[in-house]
Amino acid sequence: MIPIVNAMNEFHRRVQLGEAIKRVGGDLLRSFDKETEKCVELGIETIKKLYSEWQSKSKDSKQTFVIGTFSRSIAKSILRRFLQAQDQASQVNVVCSQSTPGDEGELMASDLGASWLPDEEFKQQIQQAEINLVLVGADCVLPNNKGLVNKVGTASLASICKQSNVPIICCTNEWKLWEKDHYPPGLEEIFELVPSDLIDQVLMPPSCRKVGLA
Repeated sequence: MIPIVNAMNEFHRRVQLGEAIKRVGGDLLRSFDKETEKCVELGIETIKKLYSEWQSKSKDSKQTFVIGTFSRSIAKSILRRFLQAQDQASQVNVVCSQSTPGDEGELMASDLGASWLPDEEFKQQIQQAEINLVLVGADCVLPNNKGLVNKVGTASLASICKQSNVPIICCTNEWKLWEKDHYPPGLEEIFELVPSDLIDQVLMPPSCRKVGLA
């Protein structure tokens, strides 16, 4: 929703300045693609780094690095390409939280050829140190270090990660930035605020604007 609102605002601004509608539309579509690709690359780079750190500390050569996710759109692209780059001896496994309501986690697991768990069981796996990293997205990033807005359930998941010393990272891009100091309109009942101190890293391509979280 927020990327659409931001794109409409930018479209209106540029058309009002006299730019051709077709040109503005094309520029915005290319920007979406470019920022998504940057986000995917940054996510892969970060996961590789965390995986390498885990390998250097792991005492059991047969132990598996488990990546959990409570997201679908950008996380799916990141994880698919990360897994494709791993060789057959890789010690990486992906598990998706069911992500109710909507059950997007089941769909993502099917897309990735991964497994999924009911949300509560997913959280228990984190508490039992069966998951080494959690990856989430964001529907909106608020300014002035106010946090991010994401699907209901993200805040409790992030809190459990923090209590269990399991890193949780969020991948997003500049189209998710909201310039106002309150919830974006229409999201209060469907989404929730996730305080910034519950997220270990908010990954945003370096070229994007800074809002206190990046």
